[in-house]
Amino acid sequence: MIKIFAAILSLLMMSSVAAQDVADDVDRGVASVKQRTFDFSAETRFFAPNFNGQLKAADFRFDGGRVDLRGDLNITRSAAPEILLRHKNFSLDWIHMHGAGKSFGTVNFGGQTLSGKLTVRSDFHFVRMKLDRKIFSLMGTGIDWTVALNGVGWHGTARDENSSASKNFFAVVPSVGLNLYVRFRPRWDLYVQFAGLPFGRRGHFADFEAGLKYLPRKNFSVGIGWRRIDFKLKRGGDFGNVVLNGPFVALRYDF
Repeated sequence: MIKIFAAILSLLMMSSVAAQDVADDVDRGVASVKQRTFDFSAETRFFAPNFNGQLKAADFRFDGGRVDLRGDLNITRSAAPEILLRHKNFSLDWIHMHGAGKSFGTVNFGGQTLSGKLTVRSDFHFVRMKLDRKIFSLMGTGIDWTVALNGVGWHGTARDENSSASKNFFAVVPSVGLNLYVRFRPRWDLYVQFAGLPFGRRGHFADFEAGLKYLPRKNFSVGIGWRRIDFKLKRGGDFGNVVLNGPFVALRYDF
């Protein structure tokens, strides 16, 4: 009986030690998962926005009024390639749109007047440099606050039968915002982001985005969403108003 009791006691002690070892391994595994982050990410998007934009300056007019980038200068494509690069809590976002075609009228490009049948080309760029800071984060759900610089740039050329001219427009505005993200399933994330600032009579900036991401692997995701960028700025005699509004599809890889 004493031998049986000793054997049972020894077995219980060995089981306890083994269980402790397993528990320690599990704790370490869970901790490593919670602490595992990726310093870099690259994301590419197919952004298909509705585009509206008007620009005006003393040396940049179409038929005496504002230049409509869509109607007058043929930025009519509904496709805007987008690239987002991130290092830790800093990210860079770039969107590009291009347009080319024919217009008829009188345009002042950089102080030079062209008229009649015009051949025009345009390139529009949006660039955002953003810094994120966590307010709260737990198991894939959290809130961040953000600060960013947002740049809008346009370069255009026009040619009539006798001459050609070009014109540039560029402006940078700050913004602050919030990111809210929720992991409602093990591989599914839902998020909403908003950033902006009012500038009184000088204009405003707003950037709203909402989307759904699926993570087939922990360092790779695919997503769909909707985004609206609304930029309006008066600067002296210059005026710019640009709106991009539409859906996107995204692929992201973390490393």
